[in-house]
Amino acid sequence: MADFLIWLAAALGTVGGVVLGRLLGRAEGKRTGREEAWQDAQRDQTDRMDAGRKAVRDGRDAGAPADRLRDNDNAW
Repeated sequence: MADFLIWLAAALGTVGGVVLGRLLGRAEGKRTGREEAWQDAQRDQTDRMDAGRKAVRDGRDAGAPADRLRDNDNAW
């Protein structure tokens, strides 16, 4: 009878370990996904800000407004 209880405890411990491992792995994956999404958003924001700064910088050197309009025509 003692052997049976030892085997039962071992089996329950194994199943519990597997379930706990799955839950912890899922939580870790969600956390990692949130961090990656945040980093992607920050990188995208930085890229957009750099593009806007470049557009402003290029627009300042373009000369007269008529020249800027002519250069921008059909560019969109």
